[in-house]
Amino acid sequence: MWRWILVTWTVAIWGSRVRNIIIDDELSGLERTVSLGVAVGLIAASGALLWALVRGAWWKGRALAALVVLGIARWTLRGPVILLSDEWETSFKVVHTILWLTTVALSLAAWREHRLGESQQSL
Repeated sequence: MWRWILVTWTVAIWGSRVRNIIIDDELSGLERTVSLGVAVGLIAASGALLWALVRGAWWKGRALAALVVLGIARWTLRGPVILLSDEWETSFKVVHTILWLTTVALSLAAWREHRLGESQQSL
């Protein structure tokens, strides 16, 4: 269940981010490209995991690991920048902290679910 929730969460959050990037006139060419690359990469990782889950592919653990690592790494790098910067208001910081913590919590829950499923299969 948690893997499905993580896929849904990631597509919803990063799909919204793609829309925001496209309409943001303040982003420079390189900044826009990098931002789109991150968002599309996370959506693609979600798509790979979804495909693996639906198909029961042997590599679903690898797809999940990629999504978990990418999501947690992105927030670990970007989250503190948002929190420590004077560029954004408190409400922006609160929302992004919630996104950060939710992504980490869902990632860890999905990973735990996967590991438990593997250990039960080996019994």
